[in-house]
Amino acid sequence: MDLEEALRRYRPSGPPAELRDRLLSPDTVGRHRHGRRLADWIYPLAAAAAAMTFYALTDSTHRRVISATSPATTAREAAVTEMAVDLGGDETAQLEAERLIRALESAGIDTPMQGTVDIEESIP
Repeated sequence: MDLEEALRRYRPSGPPAELRDRLLSPDTVGRHRHGRRLADWIYPLAAAAAAMTFYALTDSTHRRVISATSPATTAREAAVTEMAVDLGGDETAQLEAERLIRALESAGIDTPMQGTVDIEESIP
């Protein structure tokens, strides 16, 4: 017996006869037409708000833990501190060093860990 003959023995059946009556009953039609009450939505909305709050708290905590334990952060801080000392060591020098390191990172240049930064000037 091949597959086609086996499948011919089975016929698809339609939905049960009482399904139409169940779907079109006045109670079901009225509920869909008028929508759900606010009380029916309170618990799902509260659960969604709680989930979003916990996600936001967890995400920010995770970022702080990762940034605090990252070796790249330690190396970056050392580079900022060294550059700030070279610029004078005051608060303005610290801010300028942070800005310069950020600019170097955004340009794709590795921040120096020791020594000076060589800046090549192009002569037109």
